[in-house]
Amino acid sequence: MATGSLIPPEKSSGVLEPKPILGYLAMMGTTMLIPIMGVAIKFLTQYGFSTIQMLAWRSWLVFLVLLPFLIFQKYRNELAAADIKAHLIHGVLSVTSMSCFYYALRTLPIVTVTSINFITPTIAMGLASLIFRERISPSGWLALILGFAGAITVLKPDIEGISFDVVVVLIGSFLAACTNLTIRRMPARSSNFAVIFYLTLIGLIIFSVPGVAAFRLPTEAQWSWILALAITALGVHSLLILAYRLASSMLIGALDYLRIVWALGFGYFIFNETLDFSEMLGIVLICTSGLLSLKTSTKKNINWPSMLFSSKEIEKNV
Repeated sequence: MATGSLIPPEKSSGVLEPKPILGYLAMMGTTMLIPIMGVAIKFLTQYGFSTIQMLAWRSWLVFLVLLPFLIFQKYRNELAAADIKAHLIHGVLSVTSMSCFYYALRTLPIVTVTSINFITPTIAMGLASLIFRERISPSGWLALILGFAGAITVLKPDIEGISFDVVVVLIGSFLAACTNLTIRRMPARSSNFAVIFYLTLIGLIIFSVPGVAAFRLPTEAQWSWILALAITALGVHSLLILAYRLASSMLIGALDYLRIVWALGFGYFIFNETLDFSEMLGIVLICTSGLLSLKTSTKKNINWPSMLFSSKEIEKNV
């Protein structure tokens, strides 16, 4: 999931005392965890796990980690005070977007899925213009054009069109952009814990029935990758919160593009995934587009919520 910047660049969220170094380290950890999640998905695919089975196990394990927090009154109060409707919309969009990326990572190179995911901020900017009547600046239009050109260059559609898995990635990027807009409109009373908990709960509800129907108990070797899915998912959410609350969102958003480096390295050294010149050019265009979108969005004086996620997202994004 590409993480768009949701706070003006000159300051952090204001909830915690700014600690830039810690914030940057948290974001760098996130950029590594998301490609590791992609590696886990690919290995589990080789073991014969379906997308539903992976998502079900991920949801069950993360929910088990969050459940003990409900012992404390503080967290129960946060859940009770949250806007349930806003979390429902956010959760459904985020879980659906995540499902698309899980599905596509089964067959597509990690760096291809990652790079296409970076058109999410550009799509979000276009949607904000249509839905919220926000004016797109000249640099914003340039970002839209570069993002579209980069996606076409990476995808290389021929006379037969593009593969179904690629279409799924594009749908996931669109849904991730919609998720970003729901976060933007989420009431401030919804805490970080509430966002993570309700997102996990919605995933649990959506995937439990098909997950039980296709239940499969992992072997000893497979458990490590199942646990990796849950750990990276929870880690990405937690580190993103720290990153955006402690450091400048402009620099945090720029650091997110380190994911391309990790995705390229993991794909090449673990799965022997390589890119040709046109794909590398497309990735450069998409990254340029995303950075322009980031710069454009952070120039706006908007009172953003203090808790932030991406899709992959996230959410982050995956």
